[in-house]
Amino acid sequence: MRDLPNCPTWCVADHAAEDESRARHRSVTLDLPVVAPDRGMELMIELYRFGAEPTTWVYIGDGTDQRLELSRESVARLVEVLSSAEG
Repeated sequence: MRDLPNCPTWCVADHAAEDESRARHRSVTLDLPVVAPDRGMELMIELYRFGAEPTTWVYIGDGTDQRLELSRESVARLVEVLSSAEG
């Protein structure tokens, strides 16, 4: 919707419907089927950023209390470490 100044190109939020004091930019939500111990599940992946703050966060979770919220830089480091790990 990109209707705020400095709205990221990936933002799809309807800012007109938000509380203006805490605008949150957010990306489309991607669904990722994964295998976890003893079960299969689907994780949701989403980028978000608050207002004009510089940090973009990555939400990885199941929509309940099980989640990670990491900076994009932290996710990049995680991918790098996992790529170098022996498996």
